[in-house]
Amino acid sequence: MKILCLGGGPAGLYFAISMKLRDPAHQVTVLERNRANDTFGWGVVLSDDALGRMQKNDPVSTRSIRDHFAYWDDIAVVHDGARTVSGGHGFAGIGRKQMLVLLQARARELGVDLQFETEFKTAEEYRREYDIVVACDGINSAVRREYENVFQPDIDMRLCKFVWLGTEAKFDDAFTFIFEKTEHGWVWAHAYQFDDKTATFIVECAQDTWDRWGFEAMSKEDTVETCRRIFAAHLGGNALISNAAHLRGSAVWMNFPRVVCGTWFHENVVLMGDAAATGHFSIGSGTRLAFDSAIALAEYLHSEPDLLSAFQRYQDERRVEV
Repeated sequence: MKILCLGGGPAGLYFAISMKLRDPAHQVTVLERNRANDTFGWGVVLSDDALGRMQKNDPVSTRSIRDHFAYWDDIAVVHDGARTVSGGHGFAGIGRKQMLVLLQARARELGVDLQFETEFKTAEEYRREYDIVVACDGINSAVRREYENVFQPDIDMRLCKFVWLGTEAKFDDAFTFIFEKTEHGWVWAHAYQFDDKTATFIVECAQDTWDRWGFEAMSKEDTVETCRRIFAAHLGGNALISNAAHLRGSAVWMNFPRVVCGTWFHENVVLMGDAAATGHFSIGSGTRLAFDSAIALAEYLHSEPDLLSAFQRYQDERRVEV
């Protein structure tokens, strides 16, 4: 088959890898708007269960990813001076940039054509050229908008504001949720290690708390410093860091869009990853869901009798899971 993946994130790369593993004769192209080493966000999280499925699907890429993991078993909640720990969960973190570099290398090794800094045409144009067009173009998917009447997306912008930061403070023993009651209301953080030196640190609060803090009028630097002061007791003297060089002022803050779609496919075009549905970052499962969907679609395309049957099974089974 001649296959096009629109988007070179975890979903697109891992689907391309999964298809080439099942049949090296497939012609698989991945298009990505950004440069190969561009990435947004900090680290990503995978569970032990997810790693088991990845190991079965592709031991080579799984081994290379495992070599760069930070591991932990616990979830910790810090509230009102008390730390409550739940054990035995089995998580691993890795830098998003590091993971994409490893997946790119594996895809090239298998013969996937990776094209970066490439603007997309419409899916309608591409679907005449390719047997399958996989839209893994993210949370603001242009393909989903293009076929909006078919996919019937329901997008609900959630009310809390969040900013994605990093820190060199250590959170290497647990996926940590920290709640701080401030003079302007509750502010909380989601923190987890993803390499030897760095942890993801997502700060979140309700809209009215955000307004009272005056974040809308702050520069990016003032926002980061204010968040550092709020969580100073948990940072061990370390700073918080933003890597959103392309954003200014309050644009570093976001609202989470809950995305669900009435259907995930149209003709030979199919949605994957955040283009199809979103999982809130607090559960640390977005990348896992993308990998699982990539494996599932690749498997069904080789086990079902035709394209429609494969897409239907993919939609029915993955939509419930997501």
